[in-house]
Amino acid sequence: MASEGESAIPTSALARALAVLLVAGAALRFLGNNVADPDLWGHLRYGSMMWSEGFPRFDVFSYTAAGEPFYDHEWLADFVFAGVQAAFGSAGLVVGKLLLLAGMLLAMVDCARSLVRVLPAAEPPRPMTSALVLVLGLAVIEPGATFRPQLFTMLLLALEGAILGRAEARRASGGPTYGWELAGVPFLVLVWANLHGGFLVGLGMFGLYLVATAASVVVSRRAEEAPWARDVAVLALAGLAGVAAPLVNPYGVELYTYLARTLDMHGEISESYPVDLLSDHFLRFKVLVLLYAVAAVLLRPRRGEAPLAFGAFAWRTGLLAFAAVYALRHQRHTVLFAIAATPFVIPAAERALRLVLVRWPNLHLRPPVRATVAAGFAAVALYQVGGWTKQIAEHGFTIRFGRMDYPTDAVEFLRKHELAGNVAMPFEWGAYAIWKLAPESRVFIDGRFEAVYPEQVIEDYFAFMNGTEGWERLLDAYPTDVVVVQRSRDIHPRLFARKDLTYVYSDPASLVFVRRSPTTEEALDRLVRLENRQDFPRLATYFP
Repeated sequence: MASEGESAIPTSALARALAVLLVAGAALRFLGNNVADPDLWGHLRYGSMMWSEGFPRFDVFSYTAAGEPFYDHEWLADFVFAGVQAAFGSAGLVVGKLLLLAGMLLAMVDCARSLVRVLPAAEPPRPMTSALVLVLGLAVIEPGATFRPQLFTMLLLALEGAILGRAEARRASGGPTYGWELAGVPFLVLVWANLHGGFLVGLGMFGLYLVATAASVVVSRRAEEAPWARDVAVLALAGLAGVAAPLVNPYGVELYTYLARTLDMHGEISESYPVDLLSDHFLRFKVLVLLYAVAAVLLRPRRGEAPLAFGAFAWRTGLLAFAAVYALRHQRHTVLFAIAATPFVIPAAERALRLVLVRWPNLHLRPPVRATVAAGFAAVALYQVGGWTKQIAEHGFTIRFGRMDYPTDAVEFLRKHELAGNVAMPFEWGAYAIWKLAPESRVFIDGRFEAVYPEQVIEDYFAFMNGTEGWERLLDAYPTDVVVVQRSRDIHPRLFARKDLTYVYSDPASLVFVRRSPTTEEALDRLVRLENRQDFPRLATYFP
């Protein structure tokens, strides 16, 4: 029978259960939100077109790019989203998102386990060490856990990392230089390229892995005076297969040229802003970057260790350094950095903990303290699980959106009073308008940006919304019939001053102005007679 002191120390099974509970609670807290992404309405509209009409090649939703080529490089994600929503409703999208993110999390854990076998300095992590690092990683990933094609990149990036980790672990155990992974990754990239443009990250990862593997093969074989050319040739062919695989898409080589042309064309969108190093914004990300830097020092192979360890360390630290710099330049990439960095930090955190405890053994927690800490972690995890459960009990597996975040009432006003035509509104509302108002109305711009719209249209849009030089072009150079603007914008005083615009509606989220034209004249005549205005339903803000 265990003594009282021994019973206070969590057993291995209890520690694993606590770690699983902690990660599960954090996953539901950070990844389990059911808030609609601004582009979700558009993805469903384009996907439903594929199911009913075929693949969309040209734009039919705007009046500024009508007939222009539509590069829907996320076509397969749109197709999947629309199919799931048609078959299972919003609940299908919610469950599907959770499954994709659960797969991402499992792949990250698997990658961390493989690194323990590949890097000599890596320590097999204890459950709570893994759990605490994973919680930090999930906190950084939180902004990316929305209903958008990026979900597929998040899963496939973690999956590729796990696949390459297993390949290196097999080599570290004396296995062959290459196996099924060399065929598996090009196939994965082929599917990925039709889901989301983030496949370029996967290609970069694969290229770094192949170069590092080839270098380690050459060094080790030369030391053994063994032939190496055949293995290097196979690795080179795998690289060519990886580059060629994304060409199997509806646009062929144009997919590469389109992405190269538009990669940095999102400077005005908030998620493309750089991370402010001197503020407390993105603090979780900054902590993870610091932990990565420490991990790179702790896991660095020593002289005389196997070339495989040097190669695996070199390509991963190189990838993570590039990812960290790119994430500092563009906020949206902090999510991808976290997915790639978390498995690398996990074994390093265990090594750091053991080094500290060896140096200062008095820091070992006594059984009562350990039990108290475990109880605290369990309470936090149960609170998080309870919060998510309460959310599901209140709203079910529905997708919600804030009434102040979208022109819900303004759009219903337009529909009720038959105000159709060319509608200019903030780009983040464009997909919502396409879902609610098309085909009777067309939008000035929406979240597709460079996938459809000419650069001049994008510039004119931002000039109008920011009230900078040339803001009038949106009204004077285009056949705009209706303008819907956010109340928070500074542009609406200028709209009140325009004699060709009539103010017809406002609510806490937006204001509506109408220009007299053949498509709006009759409705406008009715609206200016206040007694003819009709009330309209204030719809519940549940997707769609």
